[in-house]
Amino acid sequence: MKLKQLGALALSATVLASVAVGCGSSSTGDAGSNASAPAEGETQDVTLKIWVPEEEVGITDEMVKKFDEIHDEFNITYEIAVVGIDEAPANLETDADTAADIFYTPSGGVADLAAKGLLLPIVKDFDTIKDELPESALNAVTVDDIQYAVPFSPNTFFMYYNKDLYTEDEVKSLDTMMAKDLGSGKYNFGSKMTDSWYTEMYFLGNNGTLFGEDGKDPTDCSFNDANGLEAGEYLIDLANNPKYIEDVDGVAGSEFKNGNLGAVTSGAWSAPEFKEALGDSLGAVALPTATIGGNEVQLSNFVDFKTITVKSNTQFPLCAQQLAVYMANPENCLIRYNEQGDIPVLESLASSDEIKADFVASALNDQASKATNQPSIPKMGDYWDPMKALGEGIYYGDVTKANLQEQLDALVDSITGTLTE
Repeated sequence: MKLKQLGALALSATVLASVAVGCGSSSTGDAGSNASAPAEGETQDVTLKIWVPEEEVGITDEMVKKFDEIHDEFNITYEIAVVGIDEAPANLETDADTAADIFYTPSGGVADLAAKGLLLPIVKDFDTIKDELPESALNAVTVDDIQYAVPFSPNTFFMYYNKDLYTEDEVKSLDTMMAKDLGSGKYNFGSKMTDSWYTEMYFLGNNGTLFGEDGKDPTDCSFNDANGLEAGEYLIDLANNPKYIEDVDGVAGSEFKNGNLGAVTSGAWSAPEFKEALGDSLGAVALPTATIGGNEVQLSNFVDFKTITVKSNTQFPLCAQQLAVYMANPENCLIRYNEQGDIPVLESLASSDEIKADFVASALNDQASKATNQPSIPKMGDYWDPMKALGEGIYYGDVTKANLQEQLDALVDSITGTLTE
């Protein structure tokens, strides 16, 4: 677990302030309604632990300070720590008692966490942004008509490229890209086959399905059929190609910023550092096509949403819900976009001229239209580790074409738990 107190980043680890939370009664079923609200004119002491990605520490510090300024019913001690969006759910499952009250979660894992009773429904103040959320985002955080998270940005990756190394036409095809000679010391393409959030693009692109066509059948995964075998063989060839670089510990991103890599998969969060490094040479597009099994296919990844969630056993549910919604309001989403590159999901911002003119936003939206909705059923929790193990096995050479079918069968068995001997 990557955990670092805010003080280690030259910021205060705790922010003491008077915070008023409008804790009037909400609709029937408000998960926080059983918690006592402070009487009028009184101040209640509250302690909230918040987990955020490292790049958002400063933003979060400013958010909670502004939140303090507009409330005076709670005296909150904030403990802000660095835990990545992909790490937080696992850490919550490991020890909910010591986990943060508020943390970031990919929407694809919301249903699983909710089914395990680990997430608090977000009722307080959710209606202030609900009408601005597209149906896809709202559906991604809704389980049995109850919202369990606050979405703030589409969460998918696309492809950045160096305009000095590739033309706009060349980046449409991964075959064209890999065939080009970029010169000594340069790589053509970088991605993360050892990360299960990236590996699926080859399987889904080659007509694979995870949990059926609609993503709701927990007994179905086609990654071990003939198309899946072709996708796995493509990955093996890619791993063995010296023009490919795996983004282990950010090495591909570093090579890209140094001008030694033609293209790399990443998301909007990388835009600020890539723009700083490459300036006008930076381009961004949807994922390319690739020839898999003799057919040209469009690589298709998962699309979900970055969300802010509250753990179910927080001692201060009303306050935590309201702060979670506040962190995803239009003002804070715009700050996150300007400083971190997270494209806002709120329609008033997404449709603005400023964001429509952003080539990174255009690439994200273009890829989202080609992507596959990430399943949100609880069984999705059984996908990540087996798929990561397959990708690692391919990259490090343990999975070969000779044993690939066996490994794919084991993968599907681990994900669905339905295959028989």
